[in-house]
Amino acid sequence: MPEHATVAVAHCTGYELSQVSRSLDKLLQHLGGMPGFVKPGQVVAVKPNLIAKKKPEEAATTHPALVEAVVRMVQQAGGRPFIIDSPGGPASQGLLQAVYRATGMAAVARRTGCDLCLDTTEMTLAHPAGRAVKQLTVLKALAEADLIIGLPKLKTHCMTLYTGAVKLMYGAVPGLKKAQYHFNMQRLEQFSHLLIDINTLLPSCLTIMDAVVGMEGDGPTAGSPRQVGLLLASPSPYALDFVGAGLIGLKPTELPFIRLSMERRLCPPPGGINLVGEALPVLVPPFRLPAHRQVDFNVPGPLKGLLRKLQPRPVFSPELCIGCGECRRCCPAEAIQMVEGLPRVKLAECIRCFCCQELCPRRAVSVQQHWLGKKLLR
Repeated sequence: MPEHATVAVAHCTGYELSQVSRSLDKLLQHLGGMPGFVKPGQVVAVKPNLIAKKKPEEAATTHPALVEAVVRMVQQAGGRPFIIDSPGGPASQGLLQAVYRATGMAAVARRTGCDLCLDTTEMTLAHPAGRAVKQLTVLKALAEADLIIGLPKLKTHCMTLYTGAVKLMYGAVPGLKKAQYHFNMQRLEQFSHLLIDINTLLPSCLTIMDAVVGMEGDGPTAGSPRQVGLLLASPSPYALDFVGAGLIGLKPTELPFIRLSMERRLCPPPGGINLVGEALPVLVPPFRLPAHRQVDFNVPGPLKGLLRKLQPRPVFSPELCIGCGECRRCCPAEAIQMVEGLPRVKLAECIRCFCCQELCPRRAVSVQQHWLGKKLLR
């Protein structure tokens, strides 16, 4: 297990490019500066969180001001950056272009001359050290980059409770392959091992978290913006998430992927995380968490029916739904049907990944749970 990892902290209260650039420079000085990570001529994948076609002010995606500041800093160090992600849904150049436009990435590319990756080619790599899988299908362009710089957003998450640096790399999985992995890794512990496997196969050299404005509540896309006013950075995504989870009021070791990363000797113990830079604030109140609670273990057959009734479930609003069918296309379990133009979920087949809630363009999907389930499944 690494004995030490450094996490840098800098205040940044808004998204004006000049302010973000100053805060970023101050942040990275604590880690040796961008030239300590990027060498002249290296091809650098800049990977923000572009989960869906969301505007920056919705706080679901990494803000373009941070992406632009990082791209310019990589260019100044002599690197050749390109912006890349694989949003939820079918992999296509049309979807990527729409997401890049909506999230502000296309504008960043125009201003900086940085490339936007439209290549959806897949590559399957062996991963003998993997715990969940021994081979992984990922984006070829990401796998072939010299370096990866991850730019996650600080958010809550309806499945994993928290999402940040480690889960960011799930975007390395192309298109609907994400849905296949979700279906094959239905237990949260399995899925957490998969996230760690991706990070050990395609390690980021540096991760910089957008915590200027995070998302609380029913994240990662249907929550509410929450002002935090920070940028965080670390060479270790695990240590960064340990700090990020604690910042929003969670006990990091109760998150499966943090606990498992410690067991796999990837994350240092709490005493081994060296915080540098400005002091972390105490958020009052802490981040509002998703309203539901989910259980993650196998139970005997007679109890499965009862447990299913107490588990959270997706609920579709006929008033907000536009009948686009995105939820049906993206459902890993194929548990959603379109009936008279509206979605209907077969709860017996639902795996509670809530991809439908994440990817609905109109926030027409909420996650609801019987009050007894919330009480018993804490």
